[in-house]
Amino acid sequence: MRHRANKRKGKMTLISKHENYFGELREQIMNPEKWDSEHFIAFDYEAGLGKTRQALRMIGEMFRNTDCRHRVLWVQLFSDKRRLLDATADEINKHARRNVAMAIDGEDTKRGRSKKTAIEPQVLVITHRMYAEIKKSRHDELIQNRDILIMDEFPNLMREIRISTQDLSQLYRYSVYLESDILDEMLIMFRDKLRELRREELINPGTFQWGTFASADYKKYKTEITKLLKSKKTKDCRELLERFQQLFRNDCYYSHNVFYTYDIRYDYVLLKNNIILDANGFDYRYQLSKRFIVKHQPKVYDYSTSILHHYEVNTGKTALKKSDGFFDQVIDTVELQGRKGVLFVTDMEHKSKLEQTIVKHYSDEDNQNETLADISRKLRVDISVEYHGNLLGKNDWRTFDTCVIVKTPNFDYATYVLTSYFFHAIDQEYSFQDIPKFRHEPTDNIRNYWIAGELYQAIKRISRDNTQPSEIHLFCSNEVAVGIVRNQLPGIKYVKEHWGVNTRSKHDNTEKPKEQRLNERDWELITILRGYQKEGNAEIKFIDVRSKFGEKDGANFKRRAVRLAPVLGAYGIIVGNGVFTLRVPGIEEPVSEQNGAVKELVVV
Repeated sequence: MRHRANKRKGKMTLISKHENYFGELREQIMNPEKWDSEHFIAFDYEAGLGKTRQALRMIGEMFRNTDCRHRVLWVQLFSDKRRLLDATADEINKHARRNVAMAIDGEDTKRGRSKKTAIEPQVLVITHRMYAEIKKSRHDELIQNRDILIMDEFPNLMREIRISTQDLSQLYRYSVYLESDILDEMLIMFRDKLRELRREELINPGTFQWGTFASADYKKYKTEITKLLKSKKTKDCRELLERFQQLFRNDCYYSHNVFYTYDIRYDYVLLKNNIILDANGFDYRYQLSKRFIVKHQPKVYDYSTSILHHYEVNTGKTALKKSDGFFDQVIDTVELQGRKGVLFVTDMEHKSKLEQTIVKHYSDEDNQNETLADISRKLRVDISVEYHGNLLGKNDWRTFDTCVIVKTPNFDYATYVLTSYFFHAIDQEYSFQDIPKFRHEPTDNIRNYWIAGELYQAIKRISRDNTQPSEIHLFCSNEVAVGIVRNQLPGIKYVKEHWGVNTRSKHDNTEKPKEQRLNERDWELITILRGYQKEGNAEIKFIDVRSKFGEKDGANFKRRAVRLAPVLGAYGIIVGNGVFTLRVPGIEEPVSEQNGAVKELVVV
């Protein structure tokens, strides 16, 4: 179907710019000569263009031909108690003009009906969660005789497993009843291993230490756990024992009294033709495995009528806990009146607090029982508060013109470490090593691009068709991630805003060593200077370093250099008057044992 030309600024029609914008996707779906049974082919059509809707139409039209024998497995993130799954199947059937698609969910599999319901339809619609269970639970009926696999959004099958000292203590309590000498011996082994790892951590703090319990030295423990899992005595500790079982099957990382690995039972199942639809095609995870090939698509939307306000303030979890009055100042900063709709995005933990802050700010003094809906009616603007992780695939805010992101969507750093491990392992590339927190480029790439992807998806919840000017207010100190997001929004006006929120208590700067209070830009400057130092330079001018560092304001650069002087001195880098003197390389980068503080914003 051809689209009528639309010349409104900020939007250009697909047909006017690209005669067949989704033609490559259509060819990949329908032409067996393009099929690839060894790789996922990812198409990164930008958010808001309707790639899901287009794909469903293509599948339906393919089955208008009753002679078409292809069988399709469509996989999507959400089911919403079956409603969204059924809606997908209905959409395909509408375009096919006959019933070729059927949806099944977890309840179907629980009732034992999955084998029959999965085999019959030419198109089967399931969730990401069900897809993940195919390999683990051997649901072969979901893929039986199917040719085409289409994943709507990136399929992340890395399932973290963490074993802490508390887990070891809990297993010790169960061991009294299990009466296993080998299990008792295993617990003593872990006690001694932890002591050894703690000593190493004191010497090299801030590092995820790589190791393995999957060697022959530990085989008897894995065998014993497998045996215990068959006993009825282990009913109350089965999940705990299964986690230990995975620890003995995999390599692992250790940090701060916790062992980290992943569940080896999950793996990707591929058919004859495997497709991913994902606007976040820039996600670094696609580069971690040879199983993915990204077909980058040209951008369509022009964002020159929109503006991105960037407030460089730390909105990580730890920082928000210390930021008394942060949400109040956000509401003071962003004017809500006169807008079509405002979407606030935070994390689940702070959602209620942010809603209460908005209500309190706009409530009448004599009315303490108003709700967010009351404030929306009063201001005549739709106001919604959501959290990262509950946005993808939802279009509830498509007509809104304002997005306010007040939480950086960070995961625990161990998640990024395990992600790197998982995707290299599925390619059987076991080149693992210790990983220094925030100073390991591949892991930091995973972190920055993952954060950028979450930010981008939050931004693209509003003004979905880009036919109206929009404003984004982004509170985030991760400049790398923000830069990645800007690249996804061609032409957008970018304004670096000043922010005056003090996110620390008045005692923090005196209680913590300076090296614990370095932010990402501080580490970037240190890295640049260390590079000059390793090249053998005796000295380097501020202006030359400032140019490479990307700081336009000389006064700001000088203040940062002076503030970092004590730390730089430890490396043999002396901060002088407009020049850095570079002596022989000093000690390796100092990292605090309390790693949660390493990346927090320093307020001078």
